[in-house]
Amino acid sequence: MHRKAETHKPGSVSRIIDGVELKQELAEISLSDPACGKLRIVNFLANEMGKKLSLKEGDVVDVVISSSEVEPKD
Repeated sequence: MHRKAETHKPGSVSRIIDGVELKQELAEISLSDPACGKLRIVNFLANEMGKKLSLKEGDVVDVVISSSEVEPKD
């Protein structure tokens, strides 16, 4: 039986990086678990209705980290 591995990590947006050279704006997210560190994502999101949203410094986020389907270990 295959299942998808997934975990949730709470965090907050620590800064917005203007991406003039990258041609896109990035959001740096500090995760609450110091062992996980920080990650950067493209600051382009959409809600359920398709309306464009963007993160701002201090926004609280729930980061979902998932993998493709994996086989359980015996």
